[in-house]
Formats: sequence, C-alpha cells, structure tokens
Amino acid sequence: MLSFFVSAFLYIWLTFYKTGIIMHNRSRLFVFGLLAILASVLFACKGNSDKSIIKTEVVDRGPVVVSFKCQGSVRAANVVSVINPLRNSVVTVHKMPGERVEKGELILQLNKNQIQDEIADLNNQIQQKENALEKNRLNVKSIQLDLNQGEEAKKARVQNMRHSLEQQEKLLEAGGTSQARVDQIKQNLLLAEQDLNNQAEKNSMRLQQLEMDERNLALQIQSFKKSVATQRAILQKTDVKAPVSGILLEVAGNVGDYVALDQALVKIADESTSKIIGSAGKNKLALIQPGGEVEVTVNNATFMGTIGQVYDDENSESVSFDVFVDENNQQKLAGGENVELLVKANDKENVLRIRKLPGMKLSQHFDVLVQKNDELIRTEIVLGTIGKDYCEIISGVNEGDIIRVEDPSTAQVQ
Repeated sequence: MLSFFVSAFLYIWLTFYKTGIIMHNRSRLFVFGLLAILASVLFACKGNSDKSIIKTEVVDRGPVVVSFKCQGSVRAANVVSVINPLRNSVVTVHKMPGERVEKGELILQLNKNQIQDEIADLNNQIQQKENALEKNRLNVKSIQLDLNQGEEAKKARVQNMRHSLEQQEKLLEAGGTSQARVDQIKQNLLLAEQDLNNQAEKNSMRLQQLEMDERNLALQIQSFKKSVATQRAILQKTDVKAPVSGILLEVAGNVGDYVALDQALVKIADESTSKIIGSAGKNKLALIQPGGEVEVTVNNATFMGTIGQVYDDENSESVSFDVFVDENNQQKLAGGENVELLVKANDKENVLRIRKLPGMKLSQHFDVLVQKNDELIRTEIVLGTIGKDYCEIISGVNEGDIIRVEDPSTAQVQ
C-alpha cells in the first residue's frame, strides 16, 4: 500500500517536471493540493504501520488438544507366500496378479517330470531292498536249521560220552577197567561240553548278525519310503494353490521360466485380517509414535486402534503409518475404503492455557502484558504443549490473569 502511494507521488512530480508545462495559478493549486493529499496518506499509512495489534486474553484452565485428524485406507494385514520346494520351471499360469483368489484355487503349475522320475527311482530301490530283506529272512531260516542240526549232534555226542563215563565208573568199581580209561573219558567229555558251549555261542552270534542285517535293510526301506512320501508331497506342491483367500499380488514367472529353490512362487494379500494405512503431512511426524492410540471411524462405526510401524520416506511430502485393530473389530473394517483417523497425540487435561495465536508455534517463550489493577506489567510466559486451539502455559501467569498479547507478526519471539 505504501509503495503504491510513493510511486504515484513520484510519477506525478516527474511528469510535470519533465514536460515543463507552465500552469496557471489554479492548476498549480490543484497539483500541489493533490500532492499534499498523497503526502498526508503516506504519513498516515506509515504511522499506522508502526502500531501493533493487541489481543486481550484471559488465562483459564481446561484441555489442550493436540490430536489431529487424517485419512486412511484398509489393507490386508498379512501377505502370505508359497515357497518353491525345488528348482523347477513354470508349465501353466491360471491366475494373474491383481485377481482375487479363493483358498484352494489353482494359481499355477510347475513341471512334474523331475519329481516323478525321482519317485520311480526310489520305488525301484525300495523293491530291491525288500527283495534283499526277504532273501535275508530265508537265509536266516536255512542257517537256523543248520545251526540247530550241528548243535543237536554235539549235544548227542556229549550225552553218549556221559553215558559211557557212567558205565566205565561202574566197571572201575568192579575192577573191569582202569582209572586211566575213566580219566580219558572224563577229559573227552569236558572237551565235548566246551565245544557244545562254544557252538551255542557262535550260533547265537551268527543269528544276531543276521537279525542286524535284517534291521538295517528294514531301516533302509523305511528311509526310502519316507523319501517317497516327501517327493509325493513336493509333487502335490507343483500344483500351486492359494493357501488363503485374497488378492494375488505376485506370480513368480511366466510359462517356461525357472523358479529358484526357496523363492516365493506366489504372494497373496490375506483378507482374513486387515490393517489401516494412515497418511498425514510431514509436520505431524513427531506426533505419530508406535504404540500410540488412534480413534478409527469407518462404515459409521467408531473404535480404537494402535499405531504400528511408521514409514518416513525422504522423497515424499507425507508420512504413512500402520494402524492395527483387535480381533473383535476386524469385521468392521470389511468393505471399508475411506477411513477417518483421529490420532491421539499428547492431549493435556485441566492445565493453564491461553488461546493459541499463529505466532505461538514459532517459540515457547513469549512477552505479554499482564494487567494488574490499572497497571500493565510486561511478563515472559513459557508455553508447554501447543495444541490446535489452545497452548499450555507452564509458568509466568496464573489462572484468571488478564493478559494482552501482541499480534504474532510483531510479537517479540525469544
């Protein structure tokens, strides 16, 4: 405004000066009168610009609300992946990313040839081991018969020698034989009994060895069968089906592409549990803290949620954050698109406060004029929590004090 009047004043003056127009007295009086008016307006504006706008406020007690509203959208809380159990190639793709799938629905198929060949080879080995096991069992029976026969023959020999010893001892009493003959038979009997015991021990060891061979074969067969079961389970996984109902987010590849071992074949947004993605301006970042409370309003229902992870992207002008709700409120999120969030952020109850002025967000130290009877005393106040409508006063004034605050554009900010 001032610059306009100054420019107008200079323009009129220079115009008459350059043109050199000789004016009559009446014209001169008109021009000088106009210039005088412009000068008066100029000085009046200058005088007014030096004045500060003063607001009168009364210090009271009440809440200081920092909570703010923002928007959110409902998203799946979990992403479920199906991992590739074996390096394999894609044969058929039945569903594409972005499509909705039901639990158990076929999404894609992998090549089965390698796994089927592996199963056939394992079955052949199982058959060979089972044949070996059966042969071993037959050998056990045959050897058992031979061992039993040999042992029985030795037992019979020992029995005959015992009978012969008894006869020789009777003859010795009657004088019909010599002591040397009896001692010889005793010696032979002792050796025969030792031979029988050794044979029995050898037979036992031989049978234990055959039983061990049988157990080893049985364990090998069991191991091969477990491998077959594993391969058959992998074979079933070559038909990749949706583990949950939801939106298909990602498919590993196109037909003919190889998928690496342990790579995700598909990723699905699980719709059984949901979360809310909130969004707010970067200036609210300090007020959004993990674990903080959020009032959620969706589909005309209001309930509480909790802030999870906060995402601060340096290249974005906004900040996003997760909001989780408990199981009882999960159903209320169904079908919700636009969600209204009220982020609870450091609200204060029953504190000294003053109505917020725009400049109060610049500093927590302000000079104010406190009215004491008929006197105005300049006092520094210290602000605490700065809310949407009110600011908390930590020190400097008391409840009921009447203060005069300069307009923020001319306030003395420390």
